[in-house]
Amino acid sequence: MKLSKYVACICEGGAEKTIIELLLDSNSLIFSYDDLLEGEILRCCKARDFETQYLRKYFNEKVTVLRILDSRR
Repeated sequence: MKLSKYVACICEGGAEKTIIELLLDSNSLIFSYDDLLEGEILRCCKARDFETQYLRKYFNEKVTVLRILDSRR
């Protein structure tokens, strides 16, 4: 899977965020902190809020959006 230059990694819960952080720290993912929007994992559950806060900015390339859901759902 090829990702865009910009990656928005949205984690719903704290456990999911911690797991992604551990994977990023060990370079076990196909993206790094440098690829992330704002350089961090995002905690934004509502699509409209995410769109307003992050996607209304100008990007010269596409943005890959990864949403990590709470595993207890």
